[in-house]
Amino acid sequence: MTGKIAVGGITKIDGLVLIRILGAHVEHGLAGRVLSALGQNGINLTCVSSFLDREGRNNLGFAIGAADLDQTLGILQSMQDEMQAGSIECQRRCSAISIYGPHFSERPAIAGAVFQSTGDAGIEIHMIATSFSTVSFLTSEEQAPLAVQKLQERFLVP
Repeated sequence: MTGKIAVGGITKIDGLVLIRILGAHVEHGLAGRVLSALGQNGINLTCVSSFLDREGRNNLGFAIGAADLDQTLGILQSMQDEMQAGSIECQRRCSAISIYGPHFSERPAIAGAVFQSTGDAGIEIHMIATSFSTVSFLTSEEQAPLAVQKLQERFLVP
């Protein structure tokens, strides 16, 4: 017995840009409007996270391929009046790392183990997105290899 938590696997995607739309005043549906506009223009998203702040403003983060940055910014610029965003920020040279397996929603230790491992290694996490079977996060391309190494040390990967 290794003491490691068994998972289905770990993936890493490099060459991403994190886009953050912060403080948008859209009443409802910021994510739907923005994500639909991007999808209709053939832009694929890797990670998506959204929340309302204390003032009830919308905040949306997502990752795109670096080659789609100019087109994405053009689309967001065309929506600026509708969104009334406080700011739109870009963070280049990001990597998405995902750890996946069945029944993650029934195993509360997974996310804690992921972020304890990365935190202990000093890895900066830019965004987190989860699902029933996956824990994903964005970090810098420079820190991504170390993040994968630390996850492989902590988890039993096939």
